Amino acid sequence: MPVPRPGAKKNRHCDKIPRARICNSRFCKGSKKTGCGTRPSRNSNSAAPHTVKNSQRAFATSERNKNPDLNDVNTLVHPAFKRRQLSRKPEILAPAGGWPQLRAAVEAGADAVYFGLEALNARARASNFAVEEVADVIGYLHERGVRGFVAINVLVFDEELAQAEKLVRAVARAGADAVIVQDVGLVSLIKGLAPDLVIHGSTQMSITSAEGAEFARELGCERVVVGRELSIREIAAVREGTTAEVEAFVHGALCVSYSGQCFSSEAWGGRSANRGQCAQACRLPYGLVVDGEVRDMGDVKYLLSPQDLMAVELVPQLIDAGVSCFKIEGRLKGPEYVGLTTSVYRRAVDEAWEARCCESVDGHAPSGAEWDLPDAVRTDLAQVFARGQDDNYDGLTKGFLEGPNHQRLVRGRSPRHRGVLLGKVVDSFIHSGGGVVVLLSGKVSVKRGDGVVFDRGMPDKAEAGGSVWEVLDSSGKSVARSAHEAVISGEYELMFASATMNMWASEHGGLQEPKPGDLVWRSSDTSLTARLRKMYGKDVDQRLPQKKEPVVVHMTSEGIGSPLRISLIDAQGRRGVGITRGSFSVAQRRPLTFASLATAVGQLGDTYFCVGELNIESIQGLNSLPGLFISVGEIKAARREAVEALMSFRSTSGIAEADNNSESLALQESMEISWWDNRATEKETKILQPKAVFTKTSDQECKLTVLCRTREQTFAAMNIPWLQEIILDFLEVHGLQDMVDRVKASGRRAVVATPRVLKPNEERLWRFYLKLGADALLVRSAGLMRILKNLRENGEDRFIPELRGDFSLNAANAVGASVLFRHGGLLTLTPTHDLNAAQHVNMARALGAEGAAKLEVIVHQHLPIFYTEHCVFCRFLSEGNSYRDCGHPCETTRIHLRDGGGSDHLVLADMGCRNTVFNAKAQSGAEYVHELINAGIKRFRVELVDEPAETVSPLLEAYKDCLLGLKRGRDVVRLVGSFPDANGRSHGAGRGSFEVKKEVDRASMKQTAAARSTAHVPARSVIEDN
Repeated sequence: MPVPRPGAKKNRHCDKIPRARICNSRFCKGSKKTGCGTRPSRNSNSAAPHTVKNSQRAFATSERNKNPDLNDVNTLVHPAFKRRQLSRKPEILAPAGGWPQLRAAVEAGADAVYFGLEALNARARASNFAVEEVADVIGYLHERGVRGFVAINVLVFDEELAQAEKLVRAVARAGADAVIVQDVGLVSLIKGLAPDLVIHGSTQMSITSAEGAEFARELGCERVVVGRELSIREIAAVREGTTAEVEAFVHGALCVSYSGQCFSSEAWGGRSANRGQCAQACRLPYGLVVDGEVRDMGDVKYLLSPQDLMAVELVPQLIDAGVSCFKIEGRLKGPEYVGLTTSVYRRAVDEAWEARCCESVDGHAPSGAEWDLPDAVRTDLAQVFARGQDDNYDGLTKGFLEGPNHQRLVRGRSPRHRGVLLGKVVDSFIHSGGGVVVLLSGKVSVKRGDGVVFDRGMPDKAEAGGSVWEVLDSSGKSVARSAHEAVISGEYELMFASATMNMWASEHGGLQEPKPGDLVWRSSDTSLTARLRKMYGKDVDQRLPQKKEPVVVHMTSEGIGSPLRISLIDAQGRRGVGITRGSFSVAQRRPLTFASLATAVGQLGDTYFCVGELNIESIQGLNSLPGLFISVGEIKAARREAVEALMSFRSTSGIAEADNNSESLALQESMEISWWDNRATEKETKILQPKAVFTKTSDQECKLTVLCRTREQTFAAMNIPWLQEIILDFLEVHGLQDMVDRVKASGRRAVVATPRVLKPNEERLWRFYLKLGADALLVRSAGLMRILKNLRENGEDRFIPELRGDFSLNAANAVGASVLFRHGGLLTLTPTHDLNAAQHVNMARALGAEGAAKLEVIVHQHLPIFYTEHCVFCRFLSEGNSYRDCGHPCETTRIHLRDGGGSDHLVLADMGCRNTVFNAKAQSGAEYVHELINAGIKRFRVELVDEPAETVSPLLEAYKDCLLGLKRGRDVVRLVGSFPDANGRSHGAGRGSFEVKKEVDRASMKQTAAARSTAHVPARSVIEDN
């Protein structure tokens, strides 16, 4: 049954809980409509034919190295088969980067608003709110029946724990409804400081499975925000496997990398995405280097820049999947964006929920049909923000919700807002004092004052544009001077003010005239902007909300001689009471009736409430002769008192108790923050004795291990006599068992690295790892860590190797490390890459000698800057959309991404088709190893990527000598930086994230898109923000 359109007759039973739906054939296995994103078995005959550009050989089924048979295709739970019974309508969660956005969200119908403070939130460049404002913000929201969530969704360093505690206390005492948290250590602190404060696990926690959600729930999170890489089927599977609420993003910018797993900003700008300082490296242009040769990509230059998410049409399916909250991205956007997107999703959720209830009551299974999105609404959404690409791609997609579609997700023509496609250039007369003749598309109109951008197919260069001064028809007559005169089709000459074009020419070194065939985008629409500003502008607080909240009005009295007591009760059970000054008397003429009382109460006048239910049964004597009387004025006065009481109660509700005892005081006292500034130079540092380092027997001595990604590297490592342990991080499972056996046969410990992401259909994959017989597993996801720990504790009849936590678990402080050791059953743990050398030392000292000895530091690596579900191989080396039809060019082709500085960054695809982009320049901690050792850290790792086998031994020997004190750190950095990659190029080495320097402050960050006018040409140096 389709979703009813506006004006359709409502079913009077819509408030009933819907019954479970039955199987619908549209979700049958193999249907193209499922969009499940799962891969067929290798032996399936239904796979689409493989097509690969540039004559890449399509592997025969039996020759493929990928292992889709390790995925549990049939274990996914789809809402067509198991339907979560939602007891309440999903809430709409809107973003607010400041007061204007907050007011717009409330006015547009948001159920909840999330916002950050000036410190410790993932949008450091937003205006945000001062800590002193939190109580006012929460009070403003609660008065209007809206919940407020405070985002503290970054990693917190040890030296910031005291600051974080103060922040948590302020938020709890202000009455915040929840905090959104990434750091597991902070979750633990909050549970100790304010046990009643609700915690939501941020998408930065990289939660992609039910096991990951349960891990977060066991720590204390009541809700989890799942990764944007999940399909609807996978979200449903997560929801079925956890008792935590599930929240999902439905609109806004898409990060190309898994949230919480992006280190590009950390590697290149010293400003981590895990600290709210994303530098938008994914929005930069890159060249594609295929097998050492630069590929001509034409106007496709933004190879990692996804279009934005718009899932409004999928609202019914998301409700069926059990999503409790629909989240809109955009704390860096303006109030017009926030107001429009919130209002659109408000309407979609309301209509889908109503249809869902009606269908169940009528005995029909919900159809799962998409919400019918009017073309005009899609145009408005694209107008306020969309990274338009060309005639066929308007910048808005469904992301991964219907499964992978790599051809659609990233088009690569533009990384910034362009608005909506207006038409194409026919001719240009700008240099001769004229305008630009444009053939309009017939889909959107143009008028005087609108902003336009001319797209020459060179997105990496500045694009001409400006505000339309005049629109001329073929006869030269001025038209489209106002909204009702706007033109939509035909050829028209767009004229621009000379000041606009002269300004553009002076800023960009001369104007390049648009040429015939160039696309023309309407970057701003004055009519839409005016309408949105009128709806969500500065005077929004002076207007009553468009939609009032229904409350129960309960009247009670003991009758004659007693006052009337009026109670207003909202949906959360909060109550406001007003009592009349006077008392009831015997009616002389007209006794009070239900109708007269209802009239006196009215619809609660100029308030945020309306009467949802009126109950007068508790007024004694009302229906007895001769009846009761009290003046209407008394009733209205009591009603006003009840409204004020309810408003006051709501504004202060939700206040949680916050313990004054410092949970981190002991840790703070154990740290020596100031030691770094006064540290001895490397030359003065005490040299360690060689005999105290590489002996097999003592647990107190330093250990150096190596991570290999190829068989050749592994064989080279096995030829190093002193090396006692080898970590295998192979892209494929084929040959992995053989290498584990060979490493163990050589007398060394074999450790196998697991993927960073565990999705709902990958149980067979981790079971395969358990069967390898490795001495240890390097665990990279919280979900897998929980599975393996539980297997061990439940005493299942299987071999569970040692568990070691890797950097991707994002341990940023000693509290978080302790949580992971305790809850994850880990033997060792590698801290996050966000820590510099001093912060590694702080963590080690805070953990004490025993804890520090369990830390493992990656002393050499090419930082994994991006980790993506999007496949660069599939998108640019095939015509396929996913694993099923791409032809697997990743198995025969080597790719690098070349940045603007000429560095080539290697791209590797793992067994799950996820891509990792490795930084070309190696990162070395050689200059800091002595300080790390002195802090109690004993374990160090060297990670290889595509280094040739002949460089393995000299690389490891250099770091061994550094640990022994036989080589200076700076000499090691210089040496390892000279080693070539697989293409024979050397990109050098540096300190990378180890370097101790002041973190970039908010004031020095570049201006965001939300702060710039889209009617004018964006500056070339500014990258569009998420």
